Amino acid sequence: MKKFLLGFVALFVAVMANAQVIFYVEPPSVNSASYEFTYATTGWGSPDMLNPANAVQGELVFAVDGTSADSLCCGAVTNGAAVTGKIAVLYRGDCQFGLKALNAQTAGAIAVVIINNAPGSPVGMAAGTSDASVTIPVVMISQAAGALLKPEIEAGGTTAFIGAKNGYYDYDLGFYKQHILRAEKFGNLQALCQDDTEFEVELGGWVYNYGAQDQNNVILHCEVDLGASNLLTVASTPEALLASGDSIFISLPTFSQATYANGYYDITYYITSDDADEFPSDDSLQADFVMSDTVTSYTELDAGTLQPITGAFYRASGTTSDNSACFYFNDPNASRVAIGGLTTAAATQYPDSVLLDGQFLEVYLYQWNDIFTDINDAVIGDIDVLTSGEYYYTANLQEENIYIPFEEPILLEDDQNYLFCVTHYGEDLFLGFNTVVDYTTNVNYYLTPNFPIAADGAWNVVGFGFDVVPGFSAHMFTAQVGLVELPNYDLTAYPNPANSYINIPMGTCEGDLNVTVIDISGKIVSNQNVSMNSSMLTVDVTTLATGMYTLKLTYADGSTKDVKVVVNR
Repeated sequence: MKKFLLGFVALFVAVMANAQVIFYVEPPSVNSASYEFTYATTGWGSPDMLNPANAVQGELVFAVDGTSADSLCCGAVTNGAAVTGKIAVLYRGDCQFGLKALNAQTAGAIAVVIINNAPGSPVGMAAGTSDASVTIPVVMISQAAGALLKPEIEAGGTTAFIGAKNGYYDYDLGFYKQHILRAEKFGNLQALCQDDTEFEVELGGWVYNYGAQDQNNVILHCEVDLGASNLLTVASTPEALLASGDSIFISLPTFSQATYANGYYDITYYITSDDADEFPSDDSLQADFVMSDTVTSYTELDAGTLQPITGAFYRASGTTSDNSACFYFNDPNASRVAIGGLTTAAATQYPDSVLLDGQFLEVYLYQWNDIFTDINDAVIGDIDVLTSGEYYYTANLQEENIYIPFEEPILLEDDQNYLFCVTHYGEDLFLGFNTVVDYTTNVNYYLTPNFPIAADGAWNVVGFGFDVVPGFSAHMFTAQVGLVELPNYDLTAYPNPANSYINIPMGTCEGDLNVTVIDISGKIVSNQNVSMNSSMLTVDVTTLATGMYTLKLTYADGSTKDVKVVVNR
């Protein structure tokens, strides 16, 4: 399977433009909807699809090349009469995209739809030897979309629209994934999100009037559900007028809860107005997130398994040695959790000669020490490796998630900048990314450097863009046996780990002392007052379960000291 090589920031610009270009299966199809797609751009002779004048509308027809299998169109089209004046549909595989499209164009097709031959999102179609001769639109849709549409395409009569729809319909409001606010991360840790002071989701988004007519009383709605329970339903104040071709950012009340249960939070945005929308396919969007005890991520997580979801596999173009994909982490309560490893996926140019067997990945936890305000002045120059891990493939686990533990787990520190990274080498390996979740509006709002990457030793804070999300997750956990390397504090405890009593030398401390024991989730598990009459504080931990704890020592004058300890049964 050929993968996609990306420049550092080119894709960000391309996908922003893609907001106006659609592949839409039209009514009365039972599968009428907009579908995820990629389309031919740089290096092709295809027209500029951002120009509405180049939009194409027509019937979808399979182009046949005389083979018995699904048509690849690597040879001349044999049903030219059926394809002439229609949108030719064919499959990815065996030959260059440009050759396929050129064969369909020669047979009279007005556009080409290529169905991906592998699970996941459609991939970018790089220019090949024939691509400059292709002068019609060429798009790729997913394997799943192709399978869904295939029966009705074969039955005949299914039509589609490909292109920029600005002004195509009279009444057409809409927005796309890059236009909305969402949770700052998709996967969130309950230990760091205990109440509304520690976690909330700002809501709002850009609404566009793509239609030829002005729109009245435009309203942005949002619903938040957890399972069968509705947690929030809000609507904006109606915008009296949204002119044709104009847009507006509409803010909604913040979503927050007194406490957050673990689970999959379903956030749905949708738009209404006084006039019936003639293109409802882009009137609603999802901005979901997950709360759990174990996983943090920016990528989508499977609601059942909490495994990261990837749909595309990328590496930086023009590189020959190391490639690193990273995501940024900082939390004011990070000391409540520890990190044990990363779950990621990779692929090679399978089914060509290069397989995953013998390939290897490395994972790194970096402490990011550079001082910066936000993404506008962020640089990566001062980083320290806190821990690492590696994974050697012994089987051809193409696109499958694997867990790579760190050599030693690390307890994180409050308000410290970190980078969680997956690194691979050479020209044959591609890492998993997610292109469904888009953080463009989030980055503009929070100015957070979410997805830095490195290639051939050079760092780039922007990475591939805010719509190309590293498809891996970080595994967090409560303290485990062996987690003994703790941060340095003014006060130290011994033995540490302990199973009965912990001793803390207190120097010349005298008087009353409050000892609060706090578990990894931030909950207080015990509280006692001690009258110090010696230089040693002894704390009984026989009632505590195995795990990591913070002993918060509060002096009579109100000053405090924290000591990190591990209880090991």
